[in-house]
Amino acid sequence: MLFYKYGELTNELKNKLSSLGLSSYEISAYIALLKNGTLSASELVKKTGIPHSRVYDISRRLSEKGLIEIVDGKPRKFKLIDPDIALRAFVEREKNKLKKICDDALNLIKLVTLSSGLEEKTTWVVEAKFIEIIPPLIEKTEYQLLLAAPAILINKLKEKLGMAASKGVNITTVIYGDSELKRYFVEKQIELYIRKASSLNIALIDSSTGVLSDPHVNYSILTTEPIFVRALMDLFYSSLINTSTLVYRPAILRGKFASIWSIIHKLQKGEKLRVKGFEVKTGREVVVEGVVKNKVIDNGIASIILQTNNRVVKVGGIGAMLEDIEGLVFEIIS
Repeated sequence: MLFYKYGELTNELKNKLSSLGLSSYEISAYIALLKNGTLSASELVKKTGIPHSRVYDISRRLSEKGLIEIVDGKPRKFKLIDPDIALRAFVEREKNKLKKICDDALNLIKLVTLSSGLEEKTTWVVEAKFIEIIPPLIEKTEYQLLLAAPAILINKLKEKLGMAASKGVNITTVIYGDSELKRYFVEKQIELYIRKASSLNIALIDSSTGVLSDPHVNYSILTTEPIFVRALMDLFYSSLINTSTLVYRPAILRGKFASIWSIIHKLQKGEKLRVKGFEVKTGREVVVEGVVKNKVIDNGIASIILQTNNRVVKVGGIGAMLEDIEGLVFEIIS
């Protein structure tokens, strides 16, 4: 009767250890050490039936879990660490691992949600590095990408940038430090600036998404809030482009752009432009087409004077208040 109860308890212990993630061989070795105290490898083999070729591997895994101690000597021996301490510490480590996995999964859910084009506008703090966030966003970009980062990160993203440019995405990069990518960027028609002083990592995808990251920390700010996207665009052009050296700019202006600052300095008179945005007075969504008649840069505010079929309209960028149209997407159509 006592033996039956003892065996029942042993089976219950095996079930509990299995629930903690131990393998059957690990459980056999652990219980043998619990019952018999310190054992050598050959003694463990006899007590458990574990193949001799596996006993050192099993013991090493138990040691890595913090459950047993390996005592050097001839022969090498194995003994339990106080279960009340070792098992609790093991469980705590596993909880921390699960929490990390959960946090990583939640971060990925945020990225997948963002990449799927969720309509809700929001801002997230994501526990992930800039280089981990940007690749799927580059793939998602439809017409314009603005990117500022150190040379080492830009180099890692080179192929993704080349693929996006080949699909017709207009790309402007600011590289912090020296770079040997000029030839590649010229080939791919990617606008390139060099800035000697490092700053924040920034990415802007179309007019919808912004990413901001300090290179010294392992988290990034992701936003689809229009007001924050606009602020990042202003930061990109006023603080970064204006303090960088132009290395290469594509000769032909074509395609779509999210920021008026992307085109204002490149426009000549006579281009045909399609602008998608909002009527400032009414808030009504509009699309206007016309010929560029003039451009105005006054006190940090950029405007385009557009001659349509029946009137002249003044177009501003995101957040425009004094113009006729707040432009969100600017498309060169001739």
